[in-house]
Amino acid sequence: MISPMKTLSAVLVLAALSVSCSQSSDDSGNGANNGQSSGGQGQDASVNGSSGGSSSGAGSSSSGAGTSSGATSSSSSGSSGGKTGSSGGSSGGAASSSGGTGSSSGSPSSSGSTSSSGTASSSGGTGSSSGSPSSSGGASSSGGAGSSSGGSSSSGGKGSDGGTTGDGGTANDSGTISDSGTTGPNCQPGDGGAVIATINNAGSWNDTSGTHIQAHGGGLIKVCDTWYWFGEDKALNTNGTGNFHAISVYASKDLTNWEHRNKVVTTSTASVLNNTNLIIERPKVIYNASTQLYVMWAHWDMESCPGGVSGGYCDSEAVIFTSPTIDGNYTYVNHFQPGSNGSRDCALWQEPDGTAYFVSTGGPGGNAAGDFRDTEVYELSSDYLTVKNTTKIWPSDTREAYAFWKVNGNYYGVSSAQTGWAPNEAAYLTSTGSMTGPWNSSFVSLGANGSTWKSQPTYVIPIVGTQTTTYIYASDIWDSNNLSLSTYLWLPFTLTGTTWSLSYSAQWSINLTTGVVSTN
Repeated sequence: MISPMKTLSAVLVLAALSVSCSQSSDDSGNGANNGQSSGGQGQDASVNGSSGGSSSGAGSSSSGAGTSSGATSSSSSGSSGGKTGSSGGSSGGAASSSGGTGSSSGSPSSSGSTSSSGTASSSGGTGSSSGSPSSSGGASSSGGAGSSSGGSSSSGGKGSDGGTTGDGGTANDSGTISDSGTTGPNCQPGDGGAVIATINNAGSWNDTSGTHIQAHGGGLIKVCDTWYWFGEDKALNTNGTGNFHAISVYASKDLTNWEHRNKVVTTSTASVLNNTNLIIERPKVIYNASTQLYVMWAHWDMESCPGGVSGGYCDSEAVIFTSPTIDGNYTYVNHFQPGSNGSRDCALWQEPDGTAYFVSTGGPGGNAAGDFRDTEVYELSSDYLTVKNTTKIWPSDTREAYAFWKVNGNYYGVSSAQTGWAPNEAAYLTSTGSMTGPWNSSFVSLGANGSTWKSQPTYVIPIVGTQTTTYIYASDIWDSNNLSLSTYLWLPFTLTGTTWSLSYSAQWSINLTTGVVSTN
């Protein structure tokens, strides 16, 4: 996400304590899971950069119990995407629209979705603030888990094992689940029941206290049986400006009932953050098994440039924070231009062997006047705090709002064009090699009739179940007049042949144990 006046722009880690309970992992990467999940299909369900520490040995865990209540997202139709300051700039690939189709100035101020009724109760431990999962080897980060341990039970929300599925695919080369991660202390199996998450795209997205969820431009990571959702807290951004106030984290066992845990980064975290012009966007967290730290990368910028220029990205940098606990207070490390390149909208990706990548919109020496038409992948150092090398993967494209996932050896990257806060059409590219390519050059549009329902991508959530693996498109719907009212849209991807697609549903459910989706 980016401020309305920006000219272009450009997104995930798990822990280690002493108890290991991972599953066999394969070549998938970056799943937002780090806990025990049920057995699931052999598919490399990697995704988006947030998997958990390294796992030692195999081990399947029981699935979490409980049924979950209605949840999430915002309706409205129109086109997707949008937010960054560039006008137009269509990417070089087919079907990717440069000047946001659909609604014009920003996303609707719809109340969004996911109101939760009651908090989830779990029989197992949470692995939350104290807990980084323990690991005994390289960081095996792939795919998000389907059923989580520590049965959560919440009210409402019907769902069924049947129905149509928005899953992605077939067994991978190794035929094993790439759901990885180890668990933190007190992580114990749940009661084996099904956990049904109901996503309500026509309701309000409130946390368990009834307050609107503030996790914009965010990413998710799973530790034990608990999902953590990090994002920009824009509760104070009521006048259309995007300046930084805080990064919040929420926790849920069922992707439906979200408890606000902490403002993990605030203007008091370090003196350098106490600046009214500061912008911090698209925070993503991954876990470093060797340093036993959660590492957060985000976009760092200034709203007002030297000489009085206002509303532009003046620094175009990345910023890093770390914490020994998933939802504790994070420590500021540094802000800089990676590889001496400008860097805006961003994402993180982590492979099963612990290799991690930072992906962002950038360009050589980019600043407020720079040409942000490149997507660059930076391999990170072993501690994830510096950049080792740079690969330009989508040259001469004007893209931002990245999210990635991996299925059966293929990598997929969804993004939007750069059209300020105004929506445009989301589209994806494919790599048959690795995160660094080769990527094809033809963008495949997502949605219907050139629309992604006024949303802009921020993350892909993998749910590895016993019957199938489902990938969830998680996105923001921006209200450019009052960013605090911006909401969310979550939809299951469907894979037909070799093509991914999205269909709008006002309400849908997913069995987090089986991975099966049903439309309500």
